[in-house]
Amino acid sequence: MTVMYEAETQSAQLIRLTPSGTERSSHARISAATASLAAGRGIVLCDDIDRPRRGEIVSAADSATAQTIAFTVRHSSGFLQVAVAAERCAALGLTPQCGADDSTAQQCVSVDAADGVGTGISAADRATTARRLADADSTVEAFARPGHLVPVRVDTDRPPHGLAATALHLVTVSGHRPAAVFATVVGTDNPTDLAAGPDLTRFAKRHGLPMVAVGDVALGVAPATVFESHYELPAGPARMTVIDDERGRWTCLFIGEIDGASDVPLWGVPTEQLFAEVGARSRFPHILVAVTFHDSSDFRDHRSALVERIGTSSSALRRLLQASGLESVRVDVDMAPWADPI
Repeated sequence: MTVMYEAETQSAQLIRLTPSGTERSSHARISAATASLAAGRGIVLCDDIDRPRRGEIVSAADSATAQTIAFTVRHSSGFLQVAVAAERCAALGLTPQCGADDSTAQQCVSVDAADGVGTGISAADRATTARRLADADSTVEAFARPGHLVPVRVDTDRPPHGLAATALHLVTVSGHRPAAVFATVVGTDNPTDLAAGPDLTRFAKRHGLPMVAVGDVALGVAPATVFESHYELPAGPARMTVIDDERGRWTCLFIGEIDGASDVPLWGVPTEQLFAEVGARSRFPHILVAVTFHDSSDFRDHRSALVERIGTSSSALRRLLQASGLESVRVDVDMAPWADPI
């Protein structure tokens, strides 16, 4: 977590929204990964770019070949999975395995292609099955069960989180059909263990595979919008956007033309006063933000969390402001709007 807010002034705090060094590095890794996938090559997806404890060889299922599958098998335990969107799993009758209770990434009963394969275990056969899973024209009858590839059901209604969901997201945004083959890299120093740390980094470099982390992708994904609406006010266009994150629900009201603007005033206001505050400010453009916390109603938490969330590279609120085209905001930290009623 990287915090980028500057020194506090007497009444407000300037927070720059231009990408930090950390954000630029993440974006560069994402670009390299999506370019490799778009070209039909693979990548290494890890859990943490600085201290990777696990890495997955990821490739697009719709372009799977005997060569790409053989490479993946050779450098993994041979246990191949294919991340598939939940609705597609339902359409293909891919049912969860017994005990698969993770609602965001469930392992389904293993499959082989029903025709065009031999035993199903060869690299060529598994490539055929992977392509069949990615094929929009495939039906329930296209697969025999059990088989040698394990589909993994991913809830795509949520932002990508975890290795399977992130692999599917990267393959999809690189222009392929939404199905991603992935398998865990085993160690080169110790083949009885998973590749981790420098061993995983060396593996990626040796084979020319771009390395990207789950956190990089989370940083580059626009936050999921709970609600959005547009208005016309005397001060200019206005937009209300509501997003959720781990802290609470944030309601943001953007008033005036903000694209490309800098030092835009941003006031934190109590949720119940949000609409009463519309029109109360003379500076345009400006932004009003209210939050309903999941676990706290202390007004001091509102102020500190507002500054912390906007200044933290991984936060949904910061990404929303960046996506709105803002260069920087000046966050009001005055006590008055949050004072207890007398």
